[in-house]
Amino acid sequence: MNNLPISPDNPLPIPGPIGLMELLIIVTFIIHILFVNFTVSLATGAVGLEIAGKIRKNALLYHMAKSCSFHASIHKSIAVVMGVAPLLIISVIYTQYFYPSTILIGKTWLSVIPLLIIAFLLLYLYKFTWDKWENKKALHILVGFAAVLILLYIPLIFIVNITSMLYPDKWGDVQGFFPSLLHYPQIWERYLHFILATGGFYVFLFYAYKNRKKGGLEDYEQSLKLFGAKVGLWITVLQLIAGFLLLFAFKTEVRILFMGEDLLLTTLLMISIVLTIILCIFLFLAGYKDSFKSFVLSAAVFVLIVGIMGWIRHEVRETYLSPYFDEFPRTEQSLELEK
Repeated sequence: MNNLPISPDNPLPIPGPIGLMELLIIVTFIIHILFVNFTVSLATGAVGLEIAGKIRKNALLYHMAKSCSFHASIHKSIAVVMGVAPLLIISVIYTQYFYPSTILIGKTWLSVIPLLIIAFLLLYLYKFTWDKWENKKALHILVGFAAVLILLYIPLIFIVNITSMLYPDKWGDVQGFFPSLLHYPQIWERYLHFILATGGFYVFLFYAYKNRKKGGLEDYEQSLKLFGAKVGLWITVLQLIAGFLLLFAFKTEVRILFMGEDLLLTTLLMISIVLTIILCIFLFLAGYKDSFKSFVLSAAVFVLIVGIMGWIRHEVRETYLSPYFDEFPRTEQSLELEK
């Protein structure tokens, strides 16, 4: 490993116990990625429903699309704010790996800021022109579609960033964002797994809760609730498949840990699979039989799955980087050894 382009860690010690920092990165990332997925799925849903409404000339679909666009514009801001903490933490505890992988796609990484600004402005324009552009539906759809494309592109940048940091031995082979898309393993599998994370689930949870609190919903709200449950069901089924594709994209030494060689990792994987299947059952009952009990159970299982998946994600990162920690220790470990 002497020839690997891994620099010594920052001489300043990590500002806290590693265990605490790892817990914080898991929790903060889960919160961030939830709102990212909510924003992407709501914006995509809004555009898709508006297109369907235009084709079918269905006012109900327009109302459903309009509601989705309003929620998307709210969650995008929360997603960005909640992304600050995990970004700072990962740059502190994985400095030697995160910064080089960021530099390798530096120009594209820096484009995230202007892209976010453009996406935000387009989402606001999309949100506030529903009535004004009532007779310009094609233009309105085009604005929403442009925002969705940017929102789908930005996560890919971070996935390349986070995935390439796991492969220091491949850093010298390629530079730049677009070449990296085909150079590093598991990028597209991770992206597919991300895209299928929470489709439809937010509107189902929101309107099911609203129905419980207010004792009734508007027609378009009830339709959105059931639509969200049904979409959530089929997206979850697809994500289960995407999860297996991602698992088999891992290098063999890591994959076998999840397939019986490591008790903790295998247990986490098996629990996540079982819970995902249970979630599909509850979503089916909630979407096709409109059961509030199924809503409560779906929400509980969803929270458990998200927590376990966040934990698994961290364990995968640690497993990939652990071979390098002995030769390129983090500052806290170095200071302890000197004592």
